[in-house]
Amino acid sequence: MALRQLFETQSEIPSGLQEHYIEKDGKWLLQTDPQFEDVTALKTVLNQERTLRRDVEKSFSDMKIKFEGVDPEDYRKLQDRVKGLDDADVYDKQGIEVLIARRTESMKNDHERQLATLKRENEHLKATSTDLDRRWRQDRIKTALLDAVTKSGVHEKAVDDAVHRGLSVFTDLDEKGNVIAKNGEDTIYGKDGVNALNPSEWISTLKSSGQASHLWPSSSGGGAPAHHGGNGAGGIDWNSITNPAERLTRFREWQATQQR
Repeated sequence: MALRQLFETQSEIPSGLQEHYIEKDGKWLLQTDPQFEDVTALKTVLNQERTLRRDVEKSFSDMKIKFEGVDPEDYRKLQDRVKGLDDADVYDKQGIEVLIARRTESMKNDHERQLATLKRENEHLKATSTDLDRRWRQDRIKTALLDAVTKSGVHEKAVDDAVHRGLSVFTDLDEKGNVIAKNGEDTIYGKDGVNALNPSEWISTLKSSGQASHLWPSSSGGGAPAHHGGNGAGGIDWNSITNPAERLTRFREWQATQQR
């Protein structure tokens, strides 16, 4: 026989089973593992949600029936006509001042609605523009790093690592669209102390310092310099791809093959 999960009073609990029930909020609940929880409130909310949904669906159905066959444009014209008749009635009964005040208030409300709509559209366009600008800058930085990395002879399997290292150094573009290195808000300058550090100088310095020697592993044969083919990473002739967008696309395609 299944045990009841809830009793209103202790006296309702059958003899010999009282030890299996605990009092909670004035009611006696069956002790379970996990502990039984009173879901009365949850059921009430669920029923309310179901009732609300039925009411909304019924209202929508009634609206469809009510406006079935109604042309929105004809309805708008009819509204304008009724408004004109109403304005004439106001003019006849209350005078031109009241009519002007009424039309002014109507125009003000329409203007405020239009301003609110334009404001929302402007905020959306601004957010979209900011995102596009960020992505464009990021792609331009990646393209410049990819160009410098491949020309420096980085091993094809280490190109992705080298580019990611560069992204922590090169974070912005100058007013001419050139990639520049920054430390916070401060520009990092190259060896000449005049021009901003560029990707080519950065990767050359990294190579000569020996701090990331795994990017340029030596050849297994007789100490000869590593040779990965004249085309660089993935056997691609990067120098022949002059279009930045195409270069970045090819790099992403190659990067995807390395992650499989």
